[in-house]
Amino acid sequence: MPKPMLKLSLLCKKYLFWWVVFISVFIPLYPKFPLFSIPGTYVAVRVEDFLIAVVICWWLIAIFPQIKTFVSETVTLTFLLFFSIGALSLFSAIFLTQTITPHLGFFHLLRRIEVMMLFFVSLSAFTSLKQVKIWLGAMFIATSVVILYGFGQQLLSFPVISTTNKEFSKGLVLFLSPEARVNSTFAGHYDLASYLSLFLTMALSFWIFHKRYFQKLGIAVVGLAGFILLSLTAARVSFFTAILGLTSVLFISGHKKLILLLFILSILSFLVFPELRHRTVATLTVNLLGGGGPKYSIPPQKENPTKTFSIENAASGLGTLSGVPVDVAPGEPLNTMELGVYRSFGIRLNEEWPRAIRAFWKNPFLGTGYSSITISTDNDYLRSLGETGLLGTLSLMLIFYLILKKIIKFLRKRSLTLVYYLNLGIFCGLLVIFLTIIFIDVLEASKIAALLWLSLGVGLSAIRIEENRAKPLVHPFR
Repeated sequence: MPKPMLKLSLLCKKYLFWWVVFISVFIPLYPKFPLFSIPGTYVAVRVEDFLIAVVICWWLIAIFPQIKTFVSETVTLTFLLFFSIGALSLFSAIFLTQTITPHLGFFHLLRRIEVMMLFFVSLSAFTSLKQVKIWLGAMFIATSVVILYGFGQQLLSFPVISTTNKEFSKGLVLFLSPEARVNSTFAGHYDLASYLSLFLTMALSFWIFHKRYFQKLGIAVVGLAGFILLSLTAARVSFFTAILGLTSVLFISGHKKLILLLFILSILSFLVFPELRHRTVATLTVNLLGGGGPKYSIPPQKENPTKTFSIENAASGLGTLSGVPVDVAPGEPLNTMELGVYRSFGIRLNEEWPRAIRAFWKNPFLGTGYSSITISTDNDYLRSLGETGLLGTLSLMLIFYLILKKIIKFLRKRSLTLVYYLNLGIFCGLLVIFLTIIFIDVLEASKIAALLWLSLGVGLSAIRIEENRAKPLVHPFR
């Protein structure tokens, strides 16, 4: 290799860690302001997309001298297999099934490659445990700011940038209405809740690890604030998966007595935060048991044997009871909150999930291509099957299998070091993700996905450092 290229590679390698720290802070803190839109969708290209592209190019230059070794690694080949199947699925969707708009399919594929490559960036960036500690400190500070900003939205009318619909996604600066749920910097309460559920599992793991009073107190204060903010989002799925994730941290670490305290805290959340309580009760009574409050029924019609137009009959079916949405259908709840919960589950059960299943049966091996089943499925398992078929889904599962296998092997040693508790938090965080994606498209939420893959890379890089500090550039899967 020419000396100038080698020097450039060493220079990039020297500062790669700081790039990882920077984007790890930038991604959760910078709101989703669009740079320019993509025709046919309201998902936009943002500053973070260009920033991640720069970081990936920087990383490629840094590892260029070891590129052959990198490509030959098992985990690298698994990622390449997943990307290749995604590209093959895209080809099939364009030319065979003709189920996608080509530029949208390419956009979805590139964004997946973009966020997943951050795994390799962080995997290569760390060469010492000191760097791991710096990254953890930066993430803790960034999350503290996210939590404070969320409370600022709730209490001090801090501005909101949302992407929950086409109009909001244009970058409008909004403010929370009395009935709206907190978003913080994540452009949607579901995304914020998913992030907080991950953070809480990590925070609890490090709370157990640290022995100093002030460190424990700091983590406890921020963790409790995060738990309160999670409750304010009223995101039932993320709240319950967070409880399961925290329980798993306590169980695996041997602090089983604290599980009772966790459940008491959870019950207090239901008592203190009525939105969370009401939505959870509505989920049980309306969606699962078919009960709940009164349902809308069509007002009695006057007899009209001649079937001629009657202004009385026409008027009687136009409105509903006072305060009831005008678009309410017969059989739907009259209560506005129950109606929202009823429709949220109904859209999944009657529209989104059947659409993904139909896409899967249309092409079981390759699916109908990225973007073919619209922007939302609210179930990442069905979405993967519908868009990339069995081949794409199994290759993605293989990636997670290899990562989990490495983490579990390390955790079984029970070394009880910083690296152990870091990976304990990551492991339980993955359990949270696997449960959450049954109802929410977390792996397609760019902020969450990017931070997830970054964290996985950091965890495995820390394992490599712990096991073999003399060879910091050796791939952990070797």
